[in-house]
Amino acid sequence: MKEGDIVRLFFIALFSPLARYMAGWNPNTLTYIALGASCLAGAGFYLSFLSPWFYLVSGLLIALSGICDCLDGSVARIHDKISLKGDFLDHFFDRLSDVVILLGLTYSPGASQSMGMICIILALLNAYLGTQMEATFQERFYNGMGKAEMFVGLVFLSVVLWIFQEPLFQFSGVDITIVNLFFCILACLTLLSFYQRYQRLNELFENHGKQSK
Repeated sequence: MKEGDIVRLFFIALFSPLARYMAGWNPNTLTYIALGASCLAGAGFYLSFLSPWFYLVSGLLIALSGICDCLDGSVARIHDKISLKGDFLDHFFDRLSDVVILLGLTYSPGASQSMGMICIILALLNAYLGTQMEATFQERFYNGMGKAEMFVGLVFLSVVLWIFQEPLFQFSGVDITIVNLFFCILACLTLLSFYQRYQRLNELFENHGKQSK
């Protein structure tokens, strides 16, 4: 088992028993529910200036989205419902979910729009590199910051923001907020993941070159 598989495989194992009882479900339905929950979560972050309870609602919706995202693949595999459309929707909606959630957080109280946009761009580039690696070499690389890790972090962040809305501290007269600290950590971890995937991509190209000689 690779290090990056731990979080993903944990949730697959956690929800696989439930997936076995969902033979009548279309996996694509779960994919649509996951996207809808993500959109509502992003809206909740944006509306959090009205009440801190929106943070908690967003966290619950992110958890629901993550559960459905885990279940759609499990249901498809267990009940032999894998399809090209389902695979495409899963990848495409994953990226939409990342964007709408992070965009809502970017425009939440105390958030830096610049830092939020940087995180969105990095998340998309990191995901694209992983998807393109899979398309070229049929290998999935889960090391580093992936969707599962980011969603766990977002759920935890939602609870923290629900409890604490004030800035953590001041640095050189600038308020350091919880959400901006999260953006900093997310950006660093995503950059590390991007580097790891790029290194693995170079290894695959080298191995492919040796085999073709």
